[in-house]
Amino acid sequence: MRVSLLLVLCLFATWAQGQNQGEAQGEIQGEIQGENRGENQEKNQAADDSVQTSGQTTSTDLRCPDELRDMLVEQRVQLQNTRAELQTVRDKVAELEKDNAAAQVTSLVARMTSSEKEVEEQKKVVAALQEEMGVCKTEQNLSTSKLTEIQNSIKGSMKVAFSASLTTAGKIGPFNTEITLVYSRVFTNIGGGYNPITGFFTAPVKGVYYFRFTAFSKGGEWMAVNLYHGGERLLHNSELNNGHGFIANALILQLEQGGLVHMRLQQNCGLYDDINTLNTFSGFLLYAL
Repeated sequence: MRVSLLLVLCLFATWAQGQNQGEAQGEIQGEIQGENRGENQEKNQAADDSVQTSGQTTSTDLRCPDELRDMLVEQRVQLQNTRAELQTVRDKVAELEKDNAAAQVTSLVARMTSSEKEVEEQKKVVAALQEEMGVCKTEQNLSTSKLTEIQNSIKGSMKVAFSASLTTAGKIGPFNTEITLVYSRVFTNIGGGYNPITGFFTAPVKGVYYFRFTAFSKGGEWMAVNLYHGGERLLHNSELNNGHGFIANALILQLEQGGLVHMRLQQNCGLYDDINTLNTFSGFLLYAL
């Protein structure tokens, strides 16, 4: 702003000098042509005025470049100072950026260290859990082994045996269809496998069983009995007696738990029983499987 003002002042001084010179020359020529006075005194005075005005203008012209130079020097100094201040600010910004980067790196390192510690803690927890799982598996194996041992012990100590006979009412049959024989007089029923109401034996455990039966008849008629496993007939015995007859047989069966065995009277055949226990059905467990 100051530089622009000085330039305007210098231009105004130069213009004023030219204006004064033009007016002086006009006045001189007018006096010469119009009035023809030509007095030396007036010419000298005009000349002195012209010289004085010219001197003032020259002095102004000389002063303007000096002031401009000083102002330029001042502006250069200010520019240098501004550049120095700007460089100082840049240095400070760079230093702050370095400090900030260092702080971020330090924070990142701290976080990584904390994460590594957490990972180590998690590894310890996992190792402890794995150890506990190993102990649990060992205990489970021991429990399973003990349970198997107990089951084997139960199987080994399982006692199953039964024996029963028919009614003492005397003659049984003949019938026009095959019927189930119900041995209602129970002598032994260890393990509760035999049902004296239905005449069926139900295997309480899987194993190998021994079964035996006897049959008696009199009166000169056919007698015949059949042994069934479930719905399958496995054994048939029959005889035509000439006054009285007696048959007996036995069978060893492998049964699943819940397997059924029973006896049936053949159709058109008869039996006889009394207090002498002539018809029997017996069985027992040889060993469990």
